[in-house]
Amino acid sequence: MIAEEPEFPQIMSDAEIDANVPVGEAVNQKIRRQPTDKELADDAVALLKTLFPRIHQNLVTLWGTGPGEDYLDGLIMDDRGNRQGFPPDVFRAVLILQRVHFQTFGTFKKIDPWDVGRNP
Repeated sequence: MIAEEPEFPQIMSDAEIDANVPVGEAVNQKIRRQPTDKELADDAVALLKTLFPRIHQNLVTLWGTGPGEDYLDGLIMDDRGNRQGFPPDVFRAVLILQRVHFQTFGTFKKIDPWDVGRNP
């Protein structure tokens, strides 16, 4: 005896899916522009300047240098083991600035490809 194949529900077309999404949501998602790196960085700097002025000042002083790269890395990774961490929006701002710093200046770290994966 041959088993009957199960009947699967019909797949909806894009038009049917769009018809089920409220108009405001569909329009906003389709025309919403992604912010540029400059806009993201400006927002990140403004947030740090407001909430963490000392960190902001350190970044202004160290921006574009090897110590600046190390400082950003240190903000992201706790090397002391006793930090509580940043609020999510501030952490996101630091990650954005780290990415922009790397894209703008590259890395200042000297990496030996033969040392990758080795523990010091």
